[in-house]
Order: sequence, then structure tokens, then C-alpha cells
Amino acid sequence: MIAWANLRTRWRELVATLLAVAVGVGLLGAVLLCAAAARPAVQDRFAETAALVVPPRVAESRTPRTHGWVPWSGPVAEELAAGLAAAPGVTAAVVDRTFPAVPMPGGRPWGDPENAEGGHGIASLALGGYRVLDGRPPRASGEAVVDRSLGVAPGDTLPVLFADALRPVRVTGISDAPGVHLTDDEAARLAPGARTIGVFGAVPPAPPGATVLTGDERGAVEPVQDARIRYRGDQLLGVLGLLTGVTTVVVVSAAVATTVAGRRRELGLLRAAGATPAQVRRTVLGEVALTGAAGSLVGMLAATGIAPWLHRLLVDADATRPAPVGPAPGPLLVAGAVGVTLAVAGGLLASRAAAAAAPLDAIGDRAPERPVTRTRLGAGLVALGASAGLAVLTAGTDGDGRIGAALATGATLVVAAALLAPLAVVAPLGRWAGGPGAGATAMLVRAELSDSPRRTAAVAAPVIVAVGFAVLIGGLVDTMAAAYPAERTAALAGTVAVEQDGAPGLPDSSARALAVPGARIPLPTVLTLPGPAGPVAVDAVGSDDPTLVRPGETVLSEPAAARLGVAAGDVLPARFADGVTVGLRVSRVLPPDERRGDVAIARADARAHDPGALTDTAFLPATAVPVRLPTGAVARDAQAYALADYAVDARLTGALAAMLVAVSAGYGGIAVVNGIATTVRSRRPDLAVLAAAGATRRRLAGLVALESACAVGLGAVLGLAAALPPLAAVASGLSVATGAPVRPVLDPALPVVAVGICLVAAAGAGAIATVRTTRPG
Repeated sequence: MIAWANLRTRWRELVATLLAVAVGVGLLGAVLLCAAAARPAVQDRFAETAALVVPPRVAESRTPRTHGWVPWSGPVAEELAAGLAAAPGVTAAVVDRTFPAVPMPGGRPWGDPENAEGGHGIASLALGGYRVLDGRPPRASGEAVVDRSLGVAPGDTLPVLFADALRPVRVTGISDAPGVHLTDDEAARLAPGARTIGVFGAVPPAPPGATVLTGDERGAVEPVQDARIRYRGDQLLGVLGLLTGVTTVVVVSAAVATTVAGRRRELGLLRAAGATPAQVRRTVLGEVALTGAAGSLVGMLAATGIAPWLHRLLVDADATRPAPVGPAPGPLLVAGAVGVTLAVAGGLLASRAAAAAAPLDAIGDRAPERPVTRTRLGAGLVALGASAGLAVLTAGTDGDGRIGAALATGATLVVAAALLAPLAVVAPLGRWAGGPGAGATAMLVRAELSDSPRRTAAVAAPVIVAVGFAVLIGGLVDTMAAAYPAERTAALAGTVAVEQDGAPGLPDSSARALAVPGARIPLPTVLTLPGPAGPVAVDAVGSDDPTLVRPGETVLSEPAAARLGVAAGDVLPARFADGVTVGLRVSRVLPPDERRGDVAIARADARAHDPGALTDTAFLPATAVPVRLPTGAVARDAQAYALADYAVDARLTGALAAMLVAVSAGYGGIAVVNGIATTVRSRRPDLAVLAAAGATRRRLAGLVALESACAVGLGAVLGLAAALPPLAAVASGLSVATGAPVRPVLDPALPVVAVGICLVAAAGAGAIATVRTTRPG
């Protein structure tokens, strides 16, 4: 009852906590709603199936080229389908086969340029309830049923890009299904391995070693290109969620602490009236819990409006597929629970300080507050030590993991800076500032810093978050944008890269035409290898260099050999895309080389077991490029290829930087305004004393604005300091990875924007709050 009564009478003091929780829950709820909307949906081409039967999943996938299922061989898949069709209630079972087939009307690719699964057997039409609208199904090799959107008619000839060549096919029928459908025999030749069997009628029992997917579970079988796009989106949402979580923890804790610290006289009065420390603690916790619940409710409502906007940004960045984003209860309840938990956690720490209030606090301040409590000091030191370990980990991490490690390092340093700021910076600065000869304003600023370091640090905390993440994210984007294309350009110096424009790869006919002396034409495929925890899916490069690897052999990089637990001379059982397992002898283990890849095999082995594999890029000596390139092929020099290769990553990281800086700076500005407004209200007696001593409202407003600007300046310096170690660690790791010196690149625009937003918000909020607080009556 006391907590509810206080909530009604002190709502202005508690609004800072409410708004901090609401913003955090709104952003986190939007992230979770977008993540839920990005879950794979059941493909239209499987809509009529009762179930999908799939092989076992790999324990680990180190490639974006596969669905993550261990492939069946053709005979095994057909035998399983026959057994499933004989199960009670099952009317049919169809082996679904996919392979590259890109229609090329007018010599230009049709459809999604990343789609390497546009070809299917004619039996797969039934899986989605599709039918032949005009003409007849294919009956012989070289015939096909195609999508009606292509605008062709039965009897027409259509050029189609397959893995072996650009070949004309005779159109025998038009369908309402997307893609190119060949005879089942030809589909089995182009895709001898299988990963999906569609079942009609009843749901059968799961065969040994297989899994039966029903209902929404069937969405797990998705196109590889959709899985790649979803992976990008998951990365963006994960980082945005991390930033939102860290920011909310810091801001909510600061808001709660500032509110409680401003009520020391009131809490002392409660103690003088006989309240025990436990009663004071319960009162504060009750107020915070009710405020957190109200803030979470507001945030959950806000999340439903933010989520569609955030989803559109992800679609524009090619980080998710268009999908409806609705107010799903699960994500909203999780976000709301997080908001209440954070508010109560901040209240637990603040309630300890509230319970320590003494009856004498009711008539005046006894002494300056302690800069930090023992709990806060311990937590800050733990965060500082963890950040040091994470910085070392960041320098030694490769690939995408480096970004996540850097963000985790920055997050822990931001938390450490926010926790230790009162002791390490604010209090010492207060003792140093305003020395002999300083004016009255400087002396008052010094008194505020010295006597109330936690109050100043509470205002600086959101600035630390805003500036720290702005510097870190902007620096990561700029450093990687400078390092990766430069390293790639240097590695490919004197080389021209040839690719199939608008299609997922080059066919064998183009590869043969480009096989000039000195050319490297790798054929990528996917192998399933035995790992310590189970099957591992890895990218393998089919090399045409006989001095590197011969048929029946494999060459591994040192990291790959260590992960798989093999050495030179061992025989590695490798399952290819056709589901056949072949023992490959490890001929050599070599240092890492991006051009060779982690696993190299003979191109002949790759082609024999993966008839659908396409060559991504052919690398030719700049002096030996044919005058006439194959149809649809384009050539780029090393620099143009490197920039184009990094373009997708650059677009994603740019979108990520813009979103995260907007969130950190915007949230930081709101938190600064809340913190200053609460601080000014808590200082009403102090301001009244200054006014009685002759200070004008304008002078008081200027004093508070100056104190606020000092807090923002402190936060900016600490935020910059928190961002530099992870940036340096990333640059160190990139230096090792690229073999060239890499220095951190800092664009001053982002931190200047973040500091500017917080500074304007702080100065304006301080002045306005002071004028309103000191208004007569």
C-alpha cells in the first residue's frame, strides 16, 4: 500500500525509470518480434505434403552452402521413399531433388541471382499442389516444364544454365510452379543425392536415422539462399539486442539510483518515524517493481509499432525476407519480463542504499556520499577483468566471430566504466577542479562533483553507452572496410576475376573456355566429415592444380586438421553431395590460405560426386584473359572484384552501424534528459538555498547546464576509452589474418553526432528543469 501511495504522489520522480524501461522493452520487443517473423516458413512448394522426411542433421556446419542435413545417396532415398509409401495411410512419397537451373531468356538470367536450386524433377510438382496448366510433362532428356511467368509457350526453346553448360531445352508444358522441372531420371542424374522426401496422406513413423517434420516444422527445409539471408539478419538482430540490453541495464540502473539518492531526506524521515531498514527496502522495491511493470507495458505496446519499421530496414538491407510482423505474445512477454527484471535488479542495489538512510538525514546531509558501494566496486572490477580477457580473445578470433567478440569486449568495458566512474573519475575530478582563484560557479560545480559523484555518474552513464558503441561500431565498419578489400586486392594482384553475371556460378563449358595457362578455376562443393562431436559440414574446393592435390587425396589447412583431429597420412571418410562416402587420404597439412581454402580436393572428385556444383569465380592472369568471354561472363580486375565481393558485407555493416548508432545516441539522449530532470528535482532544497543567497533563476539554470555538460563530457571521454581496446584488438587480429599491418580507423562523425545529441539534450534539459523547479509556488 505504501509503495502504491508513493507511486501516485511521486510519479514525476519515477517517470525517468518508467521511460527508461519502456524504451528498452520497446526496442528489445521489436528485435524479438523481427526474429520471430524471420523464422523459416513452410515453402509453397511443400504446401500439400503431410510431412517431410529428412536425414540426420550435422553436428556443426561451417558452410553457408548446405541445409545442414547429411545427404542420402540416390538408392537409399528411393528405398526410403518406397518404405514410406507402404506405411498405413500414406498415399505417396516423393524424393525431392534440387539442382542449379537458371532460365536465360535473351541471354540474361531470370529470377533470383543467388538461387542455385531452381531445378527439380517433375514429380516434385505435386509437393506444392502445382500442376501443368498447358502442354504436357517432360518425357525425355532436354524437355522441361517451366514457370508461366517466363512468357514462353509449349514447343518453344529456352536456354537454361546448368552446371555443365548453357543448354537449350524444349518447353513441353507451362506450370504455376516456380523453377524448371525436368524428367525425374534427368533430375536424378543432376542431383544424385537427396535430403528431402515429401509424404502425402498420413504422417508415417520415422525411419531409422531419419526425422519426420510436420506442420510448421517443415519450414526447416528452406532454400540455401534464404538460410544465408536469415543468417545475416540474425547477426544484425543479435548485435542490436546486445546493445539494447547493455544500454537498458546501464540506463535503468542509473535512473533508479538517481531517484532513490534524491530521496535521502524523505527516507530519513521514514526512519525517524520508526520504519525499519527492511521496511524501507521493501517500499523502494515495491515502487520500482510497479514502475517497471508500467514501463514494460508501455514498451510492449511500443514494440508492436517499432517492429514493422525495423523489419523494413532489414528487408532493405537484404538481411531478411518480407514477412508479416505481428504482435506475437511470446516475444512481447519475454521483453516485458526482461524490463521488470532489470527494474527490480536496479531497485535491489538502490534499496540497499535506501535502507542505510539514518534518521538524521531527515534534517540535513551528514556527509558527502560514498563514491561507490563495495558491491558496485566489485562488479566494476569483475567487468574490467572480463573485458581484458575478451580483448585478448578478440585479437585471436577469426571471421565473423571477431565482430561478436569485439562487441562483447566493448559491452563489458562500457559496464565497467559506468560502474567505476564515480570512484575513478568523478570524485578525483571534483577534488582537482575549482582550485584557488576559481569563480563561484566553478566552486559549485566542484562541490557537486565531489559530494555527489554517483549522481553525476548516473547522468554520464548513458553517454558512456552512446559514445562507446558509436565509436566501436563506426570503427569496426571503417576498419574492416579498409582491411578486407585491400588484403583481397593485394592477394589477387595481377589477376582478373571472371564470374557469371546475375547467376549463381559458371558452368563447366565456361570454365573450360577460361582454362588458360596460369588460371585457377576452383569448383566448390560441400563435404560431410566426421568431427569430435559428430558430422561436420565444410566447404571444399575442387582444385585443378595437380601439384596441390590429386584424385583420392585431400589437403587440409592446419586449423581444419586440428578441428577434425587428423594428420598427414590419415584417411578421412568424406561424404559427398551425392551421399556416397569416399576415403580421402590426407596428403598434406598446410598453413591457412584463403585462396586454397580449409579443405582442398581434386576437381575431378568434386565433379564426379556433385554434378550440380557451379564455379563461383575463375581467376585468370591479367595478361591471358581471352578476348571473347563466354556468354554472360564478366571480368573484373583485382580491386573491382575485391570491392564487389565486400559490397554485401559493407551494405550490412553500414545498415548495422546506422541502426545501432541511432539506438545508442537516441536512447542515450532520452536517458540523459530523464537523469538530469530527476537530479534537478532531487536538488530542489539546494537550489532554494542558492536562490535565497541571491542567485537568479538564469544563473541557476546556467549552473545546472554547466554541470550537465561536464557530466556529458566525462561520459564521452569514458565511452571513447571503452571503445579503443576492442578496436585495437580487432585491428591486431586483422593484421594476422591479412598478413599486412592494419590500424584502427575512426570516423569522427559518429561520435560527434552521439556527443552532440547528448550535450544538447543535457544542457537544454538542465536549464528547463531548473527554471521549472525554482518557479515560485
